[in-house]
Amino acid sequence: MRSELWRQAEELFHAALEHSPEERKAFLDSACGQNIELRRHVELLVSAEENAGSFLDKAGASNLTANIDASGSLSGRQLGHYRIVSPLGKGGMGEVYRAHDTKLSRDVAIKTLPYEFARDRDRVARFRREARTLASLNHPHIAAIYGLEEFDKTDFLVLELVDGKHPAGPLPVAEVLRIGVQIADALAAAHARGIIHRDLKPANVVVTREGRVKVLDFGLAKAIYGEEERAPALSG
Repeated sequence: MRSELWRQAEELFHAALEHSPEERKAFLDSACGQNIELRRHVELLVSAEENAGSFLDKAGASNLTANIDASGSLSGRQLGHYRIVSPLGKGGMGEVYRAHDTKLSRDVAIKTLPYEFARDRDRVARFRREARTLASLNHPHIAAIYGLEEFDKTDFLVLELVDGKHPAGPLPVAEVLRIGVQIADALAAAHARGIIHRDLKPANVVVTREGRVKVLDFGLAKAIYGEEERAPALSG
């Protein structure tokens, strides 16, 4: 039952973001009706999204740190052989940190569930499905997953740390086409696997210093085949 509740909440979350803040209350009044629990979940996701920082937004780092600390920051902690360095972003689908892999001596991104959902079995199951989704997408324009780990009864994803900038306009037509082709290539690979991203926006796209595009964050992705494993893995 709770799985169905979360499915409805995530669908309405997407729809709510398409409305302006002024229109959103009326939309939720109509969409949620008397279902108070559904509305609470949708509003929680919307609130987290509105307060989210971009993975690479250093300007908002101080405010972001304060927000995460209020619910239990991981900054400075050691998760197995991963040392958490600093927060990178926070949204409805997860909290992301820069971390250092002490075994392989490399920097990575660590994604955990938001504090409020860390013990919710349905949310943990969805989080693990995100790991399987990413593991099935071996593509040069999709940020890679290195592993799904558990420490102190907490699941976390170990992801490729992508340094670069989010695309922001206005851009020359040639640059728009160059970036767009790479995004389309990544999405085509995901669609061939039966996976829809459902949260494509500039904050989830990074262009590296070398000009390579990486699509991030498949936390809201949906497998239209029903199971990610049904289609053969693709590589770029």
